[in-house]
Amino acid sequence: MELIEEEDITVPEAKRILEERKGERDLVYEQKICLEYLEKVPKLTQAQLKNIIEDLGKIAILKPRYIALIINILPDTDEEVEMLFSKERTNLKKEEIKQIVEIVKKYKK
Repeated sequence: MELIEEEDITVPEAKRILEERKGERDLVYEQKICLEYLEKVPKLTQAQLKNIIEDLGKIAILKPRYIALIINILPDTDEEVEMLFSKERTNLKKEEIKQIVEIVKKYKK
């Protein structure tokens, strides 16, 4: 299998893609396992997903890769956000971390 393109996506987007492929043809073993996992993790509706991406996009330092990372984990606390970015080359300010936590809590209900 040849890798043509690589892109960071969110959990809901991955689930949508696998569900579309399942409708087209049978999934291979790894895809089935992945879809089973994606059905168990916290769920955001498409509207919530669109809105959280838009809200997180307003934080200037967050690239699409970081937004996908935040959406996939949905951190509840400042410490969890700091852990997510501990190995990244991005230094978030305390205000930005608090903003991220507030946005996630708004959509995670």
